[in-house]
Amino acid sequence: MSSAGGSQPLWLLLLPSPPREVTPSSVRSSYASTISQVLQKAADTSSSFSTVTILDVAIPCDASNALEPFYYSGLQNLLGQLYKLICLLCAENSIDVQYGNDVDVRVLLFKEAKIEGPFNDTVQVVEDDPSVGPLVSLRRLACCGRPWQRVCSTDGDDGEILLQLFLRLRNEAFDDSKGKIVIERFPSEPSYPASTSLKTPDDRVIREHHNAVAVGGTFDHLHVGHKLLLSMTALVLNSNVQPGVKVERSLIVGITGDKLLENKKFCEHLQDWFQRQAAVQSFLLDFLVVNEPLQNLSSTMDEKKEGSLGRIVMNRLPSDLVIEYVEIFDAFGPTVTNESISALVLSGETRAGGKAVNEKRAEKQWTSLDIFEVDVLDSAEVDPATSDCGTQDFQNKLSSTEIRRKLAKKSGTAD
Repeated sequence: MSSAGGSQPLWLLLLPSPPREVTPSSVRSSYASTISQVLQKAADTSSSFSTVTILDVAIPCDASNALEPFYYSGLQNLLGQLYKLICLLCAENSIDVQYGNDVDVRVLLFKEAKIEGPFNDTVQVVEDDPSVGPLVSLRRLACCGRPWQRVCSTDGDDGEILLQLFLRLRNEAFDDSKGKIVIERFPSEPSYPASTSLKTPDDRVIREHHNAVAVGGTFDHLHVGHKLLLSMTALVLNSNVQPGVKVERSLIVGITGDKLLENKKFCEHLQDWFQRQAAVQSFLLDFLVVNEPLQNLSSTMDEKKEGSLGRIVMNRLPSDLVIEYVEIFDAFGPTVTNESISALVLSGETRAGGKAVNEKRAEKQWTSLDIFEVDVLDSAEVDPATSDCGTQDFQNKLSSTEIRRKLAKKSGTAD
């Protein structure tokens, strides 16, 4: 199950709506001050308790019409810019595994809440059908059952309204009135005008319902690049499931087998397959918990077995969603053994791999996979005028090899 059920501190940061144009500068101007303060406090907690604080960062997106198609690029751009900013702020503030103060950040998206009339103690939230579209309602987020110990927000009007709506909806489902959740407001800087839509001019409209989606990777020492890739995979998966309608869905994660990684640098700090699988599972279940019915993931069933490709772990969720973690030994994995897969999510640097997969499927006279590309997070847009972080420091946060090197240096085993 999710790491949230353990002893790690679990915090939530509620951010106001994104700026009208989601760019590195606008995202930094809108959120850097607040996120930096929360990260520093979370890092202090990690250091004090010798553990890693989990920080869920939740941000609303436009929900003017829940039946609108899924605009892939707009959501990916928002998630990517937020993860890039978080990575920069961690580098700037020396928050890292090598300092013993790391923070595990997960960005969650939800549909912007609409209210009837001016905000007051009796205002009603106007909600879209929470089962339609890739994003959930504020109510679903508030009532998902995540055991947050601290909820952080911004001190402006928008931040306060969002916080009060969240608390009201949560208190309707849980008794948090006895100090179970600490509320903390953080100063924020004036933001850009709020977005009315995340659609970009050249956006890709997703109208297909993909019931079997695949993604693959090594996933060693899970970092923000991995998190972006896994998040977009979960969002591509068909979420247009009406209540009472049984639709079997599969999210298939190919994870590189240990034998293929024996020659990696600093291999003594390489996580084994089950450690990497557990990290991916923890992230995905935490990301998906807000999309599941209100009984959340309490009835998740885990299965471990040996398959034709190697080790397999399966999570069976209450909503008939099955997550399969499959050990792979080549670049193809289950994409050429499972005909039901209809979509593949990959990073821009592995674009050629998607073409090779479809060529293999064509040889079998199978339908080609719909390829979804995730941008590579890099230092190209790091502005030295606004960031105290060097490009190398930024890149090091996005490299499993560099994370292993830091661990080796910390343990005294680095050359």
